[in-house]
Amino acid sequence: MSAPSLANPPEDPSEGNAPVAAPGGSPRPEAPGSGGGAPGRAQAFRRSQEKQRSTRNERIGVLVVIVILLLGVVTILTARPYFPGSTHQYPTPGPPIVVALGSPVVGSVACAAGGSAYTERVAWINATKPVATGDVNVKVYEIFDGDFVGDPGAVANATASDVCAGAPPTSTSLWYIVLSAPNGTNVLTYAVDRGWLNLTGGTGSGTILDGSFLTLVTSISLAGTGRGLAVVGSAGGSPITGSTVL
Repeated sequence: MSAPSLANPPEDPSEGNAPVAAPGGSPRPEAPGSGGGAPGRAQAFRRSQEKQRSTRNERIGVLVVIVILLLGVVTILTARPYFPGSTHQYPTPGPPIVVALGSPVVGSVACAAGGSAYTERVAWINATKPVATGDVNVKVYEIFDGDFVGDPGAVANATASDVCAGAPPTSTSLWYIVLSAPNGTNVLTYAVDRGWLNLTGGTGSGTILDGSFLTLVTSISLAGTGRGLAVVGSAGGSPITGSTVL
């Protein structure tokens, strides 16, 4: 065995794992994760954990959607229909109550306080179910776009036999309604701001009989001007509808 010399240095046991030099003298790098090193195992573990978290989040999301859908179904199934006086404010429409109105009979009338008014007498021919005045409102509307024609401040003046027993409507308080029984006797009046009133000015109500009449009293004639008369409302959860062209 030759003695160590500068030309033949002693071997270092720690050099057994040194990288092998590639041709040209540069060390050859180790492949990532070769030999099952710790960095490769850590990376695989992290990927596994992320996949598990993703799967768990997806399951939670699906469960939340199912719970929301079930709550919606329960809410719909347990909702109660709306009836007048009910504390529930979500009406469930019943079969519509259709009112057949006749074509207007146009006229004019002298008013007791002076002046005159135009009238259009509309027959309440029938309704598919009895209707009370408290369940229905009367509207004058524009046929073209459906906008209502208001009667701000209108005061209805009528007696049992006179539809204009006071001052006539004006250009601002344009119209009011007089309800007559089938025998022609006036029984109630209607104005948007005041609702249904009896002939002495108190609150009035009653069933509108088939064969009754609605007389529209106006300051100017609305006949042939593209307006209509409608009755709208609801009774027992059923919508009330009926209209005629003025």
